[in-house]
Amino acid sequence: MKPTLTIAFFALISACSTPSNNINQKESTPSKTRVISTTSEKLQRSANIAPVVALLEKRLAWCLLPENERTQIDKILANQGSNDSILQRIILSSCEPQQNADKSQELIQSVNSQLLSEAEHSLLMLIDAENKSTLQLQKDRDVFKEKLRQTIDGISDIETQINNDATSPSGSQQ
Repeated sequence: MKPTLTIAFFALISACSTPSNNINQKESTPSKTRVISTTSEKLQRSANIAPVVALLEKRLAWCLLPENERTQIDKILANQGSNDSILQRIILSSCEPQQNADKSQELIQSVNSQLLSEAEHSLLMLIDAENKSTLQLQKDRDVFKEKLRQTIDGISDIETQINNDATSPSGSQQ
């Protein structure tokens, strides 16, 4: 039985790997064109992604630096004022997203998105979404802290009132 299964398996594989004679030349040409266009699209996308990869590699190196060195780099980039330097500053600010979300949002608004590749634009959209989320969380945290402070103050007022009632002459008679 095993030799029969082996022969059937090889027959199946050979049938799948040989080109079908039923396909005429006109039908095979579009598939070749599709493969070529798909390959050229992939090459174009990889060419558009290369600058983003370079920025992310810079980010990796910058994020390993002490904060004071990152601040110096930011000042140097700020003096350049080009679209590329603004993009680099956004990437640099992403090293400390909680502290730099506001600054990063301002920089995103100031960059000329018409000069960006599709990949760079997508990266900025990702950073922008993260910044908005971070800023909302910070706002929610501040509201929560204020409510907590009010609750603690309210409890303190109640304790004070209870203590005042307990020490008053009418409170001690009950």
